[in-house]
Amino acid sequence: MSAQSDMTQARPVWGVIWMLATGLTFVAVTAIVKHIGGGVPAAEAAFLRYILGLVFLLPMIRSLRNAHLDKSDLLFFGARGLAHGLGVILWFFAMTKITIAEVTAMNYLSPVYVTIGAALFLGERLALRRIMAIGAALLGAMIILRPGFRELNLGHYTMLGTAILFATSYLLAKRMADRVSPTVVVAMLSITVPIVLAPFAFAVWVT
Repeated sequence: MSAQSDMTQARPVWGVIWMLATGLTFVAVTAIVKHIGGGVPAAEAAFLRYILGLVFLLPMIRSLRNAHLDKSDLLFFGARGLAHGLGVILWFFAMTKITIAEVTAMNYLSPVYVTIGAALFLGERLALRRIMAIGAALLGAMIILRPGFRELNLGHYTMLGTAILFATSYLLAKRMADRVSPTVVVAMLSITVPIVLAPFAFAVWVT
């Protein structure tokens, strides 16, 4: 078996590992924002989080400088930054309105939307195991949210919008990962999201 084949087979494993790390990071950020509460506006908190995240952009500068991005690439990255930025604002707002368990459960709907979107727009096959995973995710969300047994508030609807916007961001990232390196995809998100968040943050800034 060739080295290229080994690398191809290892990619799904690394994908799972990175998604697990992403999930743990999301939970940590959720807990921190929940602890801060409503003292800091959602847009400002989101902006500060991404400004601090620019520190991690430093090792990616060389890859970014060597990337040859055309107008189409920049439009895709801009669209992804807009979707992700708006999603982050809604996410931070939802965390001040509903419990961490509810935020986490509704955030798990993002992979469901990604899977459906990948099948519709990227031509990926929906195997039986994926359909079963979608059903399990939806069932889990319904168990926690219990719609029809209690009233859903603005936080729940906001988190629904968050999941859809994040799914859009992930689909755009997958589209761009076929054109540029993953490092460039991450770096461009780190640049575009603060730009999107800045006007919203400055409009409600508190010190």
